[in-house]
Amino acid sequence: MTKNIKFSVMFWGLLFLVLSCSDAFAQDVNDVVDNIQKSSVSLSGFLSGISYLTGVLFAVLAIMKTIDHVTNPSQTPISKPVIRFLIGGALFALPTIMGAAYNTISGGGANSLNYDPADLGGVFTVIQAYATAHAGVTVGGDFNSILMNFLNSISDVPGLVSITSYLLGILLTISGLLKARDHVDDPERTTIREPLIRLLIAGALFAIPTVFDAMYNTIADGGTIGVFFTNVLLSFASSSEDPTLNPLLICPVRGMLPITPKLGDVICSAEMSAVGLPVFLFMISYIIGLFFGIWGLMKIRDHVLSPMQTGLSEGVTRLLAGGGFFALPFVAEIMTGSITPATLAVFQVGPTNTTFNESLGACTGTNSLDQAFGCLMQDILIPSHTMINFFSTAAGLIFIMIGISRVIKSAQDGPKGPGGRGTIATFVTGGILISANAILRAVSASLFNNQVTSTYASLTYTGTMSAAETQATYNLISAVLKFMIIIGIISFVRGIFIIRDVAEGNQQASTMAALTHIIGGALAVNLGPLLNAVQNTLGVTAFGVAFG
Repeated sequence: MTKNIKFSVMFWGLLFLVLSCSDAFAQDVNDVVDNIQKSSVSLSGFLSGISYLTGVLFAVLAIMKTIDHVTNPSQTPISKPVIRFLIGGALFALPTIMGAAYNTISGGGANSLNYDPADLGGVFTVIQAYATAHAGVTVGGDFNSILMNFLNSISDVPGLVSITSYLLGILLTISGLLKARDHVDDPERTTIREPLIRLLIAGALFAIPTVFDAMYNTIADGGTIGVFFTNVLLSFASSSEDPTLNPLLICPVRGMLPITPKLGDVICSAEMSAVGLPVFLFMISYIIGLFFGIWGLMKIRDHVLSPMQTGLSEGVTRLLAGGGFFALPFVAEIMTGSITPATLAVFQVGPTNTTFNESLGACTGTNSLDQAFGCLMQDILIPSHTMINFFSTAAGLIFIMIGISRVIKSAQDGPKGPGGRGTIATFVTGGILISANAILRAVSASLFNNQVTSTYASLTYTGTMSAAETQATYNLISAVLKFMIIIGIISFVRGIFIIRDVAEGNQQASTMAALTHIIGGALAVNLGPLLNAVQNTLGVTAFGVAFG
């Protein structure tokens, strides 16, 4: 067997021993972690016993080598019994060696990274409390409850990572001591770097919170996760008609689904039942970062032991990627801030003081097609807009996670490599999707130089039309404008996805299709200003409809 296989067998054998000592079968991941934690006391005793017995064996071998040296000093140099005495003493005092390895990395300071991700878990608790308080979701039976149950079932995984790191550290410490003996016995075959790198990586594994803290601060520079999370989460809230509303307040104000729900209620219910998804992604990203940290340390060990087979970049990029996963909210904030300035407004509909000029009443007992169509679009406009914003935010976070994971790839992966156009486009697309509303606002302003799209229709010629007929026309025009706004937003977001596909090398996607969706979507949400421009161009303003 190769060295890696032997090491894996040793590690998983110890882990199986821990699991077999549990009192009951595990029901979820947390139960497994709890069983491991409860068994860690006996495991420590087991490893101490193995270390003590090995130390005794080395002491006996040292005495025998001393006799051989006295008998034939030319064949058995004094270094052989001395190194066995030293290694035996180190195995007797294994906790002291482990402490020295830990202090080499941590400097003896306290661990500054909390294994229980209180920031992320706390934010999720806030979201759940918010959803419950506003009756926007039924926490016990919707998609949020599935997310919450999954997060609860893996909330102790950082503890499992801690124990895994501790076990690997012990194995590497013992392995490093044994390699030190091999180096003294045969320095040409076993170089000094083999025991040293094992002891250093063991120290890093013992001080894994310090390593994780360094990974996070390399990316986030000590920023607070909760603050960045709040800023990113607020980005999907902008309402179609009132962007100043808190995003999470738009749908909950409609209350729980009534006995006879409307389509807008259904859309709001779907959004609120998944409002915990961004927090879920942050938590998953955090856990991925934990494993990337250990993976990166092991790759650095492999590089020192075999630099031709494992490049240094493999370990460094995994540590950087792990830091990126830890700081996903910060990375998302950086991407959105790099693309859109903080002062850029979100896309709105309606002029400064008015919106649409339909007259629909309470939308009860309607008996005309224009009122029915108008009531439909009035009901679904804001929920549809916020749902699309929420979807864009979640998709943007996923794209950023994909981009972070590609840091560990090589240049041979082409567009999907760490510096490939596909990876760069994935990061940029993630930032654009999270701030899609602001981007749409910027595109609209670039085309029509308008702060908000014009939706207040005025017929310039009514002729012999009655007041009721005129109002019915306004109802229908307003409904069409709202429908086009929804279609335009969807098309705009779709265009962003296509741009990323083009960068990825997807042969079915084209830049022309992406631009068509983006520009066409911007024109659709600005149908009023577009019609004004067309009428002015054709000179039919006396008989058309003006939008203001």
